[in-house]
Amino acid sequence: MSDEAMGPLGTEMREVTFPDQSRGIILVQAGTPQDVADGMAARVWAELPKG
Repeated sequence: MSDEAMGPLGTEMREVTFPDQSRGIILVQAGTPQDVADGMAARVWAELPKG
């Protein structure tokens, strides 16, 4: 079993870095590579309302 905390239905929590260099936690499908998780976080960050 990996060091990552496992969630429901084959998901795991992943610490990610957003484009502004802040850090956060997202849920991804278990086994998702870290660079893919960081990319997912960047897309979510880009869609946030400005202001």
